[in-house]
Amino acid sequence: MKRIAASLTAAVLTVAAALPMMTGSTRMEYAVTGSTLNSLGSYLLGDGSLEYGKGDINRDGSIDCFDLVLGRKYVTEYSDKVPEGMWVGTGDNGVRLFWFSGGAGYIFGASAAQVTDFTASVTDSRFTLTTGGTSAMADIVWNSADSFSLHWDDYGLEAFSPAGAQLMPSAELTGEYITSGDTGQRSWKFSGYTGSCDGRGFFWLPEEGGIKLCWCGSTEYGDIEHIALARTDRHHFTLTYEDGRRESFTRREITTVDGITYVNGILIANKTYALPSTYNPGGLTSETLAAFNEMKAAAYAEKGLSLTVCSGFRSYSYQATLYNNYVARDGKAKADTYSARPGHSEHQTGLAADINYAGDWFNTTPEAAWLAANCWKYGFIIRYPQGKQDITGYKYESWHVRYLGRELAKMVYDSGLTLEEYLGIDSSYKY
Repeated sequence: MKRIAASLTAAVLTVAAALPMMTGSTRMEYAVTGSTLNSLGSYLLGDGSLEYGKGDINRDGSIDCFDLVLGRKYVTEYSDKVPEGMWVGTGDNGVRLFWFSGGAGYIFGASAAQVTDFTASVTDSRFTLTTGGTSAMADIVWNSADSFSLHWDDYGLEAFSPAGAQLMPSAELTGEYITSGDTGQRSWKFSGYTGSCDGRGFFWLPEEGGIKLCWCGSTEYGDIEHIALARTDRHHFTLTYEDGRRESFTRREITTVDGITYVNGILIANKTYALPSTYNPGGLTSETLAAFNEMKAAAYAEKGLSLTVCSGFRSYSYQATLYNNYVARDGKAKADTYSARPGHSEHQTGLAADINYAGDWFNTTPEAAWLAANCWKYGFIIRYPQGKQDITGYKYESWHVRYLGRELAKMVYDSGLTLEEYLGIDSSYKY
């Protein structure tokens, strides 16, 4: 039996406080509670005994003051900790998905026919789960912030890990989407394996060929749906429901930073979204300019065509002068069809350029045809395509290109959509 003077404990605490809760292959096999610590403290002072297998908290083969320190750290951090978020539990009940949120949540069995809602609490490492008026209790044992187990009083052990650790990555369905199709227009938000649609909560699991989706607290479409998923690109996919309904999804996550609007991380300036007057990159961005020079060299090498930038970056003040001159000449209504109001011009972003000649004469040139067929290869799109004035807000401009980067430009080009359509946004002055 080991003995230690109580006066040494405070000194040891300072040294041992930096120890992690678990190290290497060490794993907790039982819940550490206040009672555990009392028994351990008495044992170290030679005034009691320990239950077999308990006491060596750090699993180093010895029962000493370091175990007491680690136990106290554990109790402080974990003895009343209720899980949060999505977890996968594996044990005698098979594989179950648990969603914890503020002491409540849902259980989604991998083969269950429906979702079960519950409330949960933890007191001194005792976990209580209540559903349907019935409670089940377990010791909850945390190995780390990302791993715990429930030692149920009535049935076996259930080990838990974050959902993302066992299931396929959910990043491709994370974010905000708008939809169209047989279900009408709806707004969806995916966050990990949970989400909401028009205010109704759900969670989902990937399965072969699609997803398994469960509505929380609603039976509008049944408790669980098996839905086929067809992905167009990383911003678009289509769900086909079991009854044949189809719903097309467009990712549209709009954020504003320092007055600048980004949709899915893409800087936007159009008739709906304006740039602040202070936004000034000073010219075409270095990436845009490098991509243009590469495109220029390719056009000459392939077809002997000469491409130049006739208008690149424009400051807010320059655009104001330009627009006001057009209004004075042609009137406001007509000027709005071909010129942007100050703050709404893509030229202010440093990501857009007019090529060779900014006028209708350019539309029928070999250079215009080459740009339309090839600019996406270098990260550009024709920003205002023919026949899309009602969507972009501007007439056809074969000369105006916008830099998006190669990957995104290809996706937009392949879709056959304008940037507004691709992102699910509009372009319309609100004043």
